[in-house]
Formats: sequence, structure tokens, C-alpha cells
Amino acid sequence: MVGIRERLTGFKTFDKVDDAINKLLKHVNINLDVVEVQLTESLNNVCAEDIRTPYDIPSFNRSAVDGYAVRSAATSSASPHNPVYFKLLGTIEAGDDISRLKPLNPDETYLIFTGGQIPQGADAVVPVEDAVREDGRIRVMRSVYPYANISRVGEDFRKDDLIIAKGVRIMPWHIAALASANITKVKVYREVRTAIINTGGELRELGDEVSSGQIVNSTGLLIEAYLRYHNVVPIRLGIVPDDVELIKTALINALKISDAVIITGGTSVGGKDLVPEAVESLEGSIKIFHGVAMRPGRTAGAYSVNGKPIFIFSGLPVACLISLEVFFKPFLNIIVGGTDLPKPEVTGIITRRLANEVGFRSFYRVKVCYSDDGRYYVEPLRLTGSGILSTLIRGNGILVIPENIEGVEAGEEVKVLIVNPIPKCGNGEEKI
Repeated sequence: MVGIRERLTGFKTFDKVDDAINKLLKHVNINLDVVEVQLTESLNNVCAEDIRTPYDIPSFNRSAVDGYAVRSAATSSASPHNPVYFKLLGTIEAGDDISRLKPLNPDETYLIFTGGQIPQGADAVVPVEDAVREDGRIRVMRSVYPYANISRVGEDFRKDDLIIAKGVRIMPWHIAALASANITKVKVYREVRTAIINTGGELRELGDEVSSGQIVNSTGLLIEAYLRYHNVVPIRLGIVPDDVELIKTALINALKISDAVIITGGTSVGGKDLVPEAVESLEGSIKIFHGVAMRPGRTAGAYSVNGKPIFIFSGLPVACLISLEVFFKPFLNIIVGGTDLPKPEVTGIITRRLANEVGFRSFYRVKVCYSDDGRYYVEPLRLTGSGILSTLIRGNGILVIPENIEGVEAGEEVKVLIVNPIPKCGNGEEKI
């Protein structure tokens, strides 16, 4: 406990979360190159240009169902008791060239399959379930209106419609839409390269022998996975001992090969917390912030070296993850001009009181379940311990309590960001 008190009392003030983010974004000075990639390789990259359709899609009227192409006016009196008969001229499949087909007369029809081009003279399609084939004739038992069951020219996209805007992350549906316009290559921002340094003599890499007092470097793997998930190239530089000069050397090397650096461990202000000292000793280092009014992750900081950010985050995995979400993600978005998709959120009833230290933004791990009464219930998990990974596995939500709130009482409604599936209440889940 003495060590903890020494670290925390060293922070004279804490930046508010939003102030820290704003300071960070003002110091970002990274220009990413634009590269052209094959459409099939563009998934999850950020588009670097507005892309518009070169022509109408579809470029021809096509059938939306399997049925019979007809003149709609010829079906106006059709009903099960008063069917209208048509002469069957042939069949049109999707992709068929119909340029040589005979135009339809009012009493004629073609069998047409979904995606087939509408023949000259037809302006509607009668679904197969509303017609019966009899000895070369088609008995139609239901009328259709003009353009019924037809996908018309430009129904999907008109020429010059925007398919994807600059700054939007390319998703599977964007690829499908671009492919429908026969666009084979797209311009994207190159991926951000981020170096990862983990400090601490107690750390061992995955698969190494772990002795008493030592721990596996799970935080390094968490950061790497987080970066890959957000289409960032991680450059893991391994574990560095608690030595200012060794940390400084690792940082200098990291800045040479990356756009940004994330370094964990030793981020506070006492004992073996040597990372701030090492960062501040770098030539051109500018302190953006260090110490933030948030829980977990209050020891987070950021520096700038020639426009490149160095993020210093707690080595405790939960605190590090929160810091990545709060600080690294806005940095990533600003340099590619992108935005995040909104996170799924539910409103539920909290099962017990949660206190909050006024002036701090707190991120509580919670477990949400749904009940037969149609309501969600929110059970707080461990209230302290930013290194307790199990709360990320057992929990499925994050409850954010703002700086100006003292806490929430049991039975109150709260909003929760959902990160894992929501189970039905029961099997030990708490409920009021």
C-alpha cells in the first residue's frame, strides 16, 4: 500500500478526460500516404477518396422475381375466376442477350427468371405463383401494375451517386457495392504502424518459464490484438527492464520505425516508474498530459516527439484497454479522418449501489442480463483492480459514470455499453 500511495500522491493534478483528448489531438502531426489496393484486399482500410458510381446500377430493367414478362394493361381484368391467357414465346435467364428477341404483343409473354432483362414491350412481371402453364399458354390469375416486380434502371445507384466517402472504413457491403460498379481498385490510407514496448523486470513472454513473482506479458498481447482489430500494424519490441537508459534506447528505436509508440508499465511517479523520465529525456519531447481523472487508467499519459505520439499506459490489462479506447482510438480516427460506428448500448436497472469519486470519470465492468419482464439488469463486477482480466471475460458491458456524478443507487436506470452477448437472467445472475 505504501508504494501505491507514493505513486498517487505524486500527481498534483489530473487532467479531465476530454481536456486530455483535446490536447492530444492538437499535437498530432502525422500524414499518412495514400496507396491504391485491389478491391478484394481493401477490407477494413480507410477510404482516401469519395467514390461515385460511373453508371446507373442496374443498367437495365430486370426481373425481381421468377415469373412472366407481360404488358401490365393486358392483365387488368385478371382474377382466379376470370383468368387472362398469354402465348408463351420463350425463356429469359439472367445474363441472356435479349437484343434479338421479338418484342411482346399484348397477348404474349416470356418466362423470365430473377435478374433477367425485361424484353421490349413488357412493363411488368407476373410471379409464377399467380400463373399456370397450360399447353404453351400461360393462364394469369392476378393483375399487375406497371413496373410491378421489376428492378428499374438506377434503382440501386444512379450515376454519380456516392458509394463510399473519404474517411469511411471499408466494410463488406462497401466491397459488394463497389464490385457492382466494376470498380477493381480503391485508394486507401496506408496502415498506421505502432510500436509496443512493455517495461518491467517481472514480465515474461508467452511460453517462457515463469518463476515466483513473475507474470506473463498478457498486456503486450492485448495491445497487439487491439491494434490488429483496428487495422493497425503492431510492432512488438519486447520487454525492457526497469532501466532509464534501456527504456530511452528502446523509445528512440521505436520512433524510427513507427508512427506512434505505446509503452506500458512504470507510468506513475514513484519507485520503479521510470517511463516518464525516459520519455522526457528524449530530444524534442513535449509533454501533452500525464495523469487523467479517470478510473481505471489514471496514470495514463501522452508525449509528442517531432509530431509522433508516445502513449504511456498502465501495464495492468484492464486499465490499458480503457486507455486504448479513450486515447488511442481518437488519435487513430483523427489521422485517417475516420469515425467510429456507434457502440451498442442498453438501458438497464443496476442491482446495487455504485459510488464514484466526484471529478473522476469511472469505467465499471458490469454483467448485463435480460429478464422475462423485458427489462435489462446490470450487475457490477469487481469495483477495483485494473489488472483483473476475469472481469472482461465474465462481464459484457462497461458502465461509464461521469465526473459530476457521485454514484448511482440500486434500482436506478443506467446506460451500458455492450461488449459481449447478453444472456437471459438466471443461473446465478443477480436481479432485484
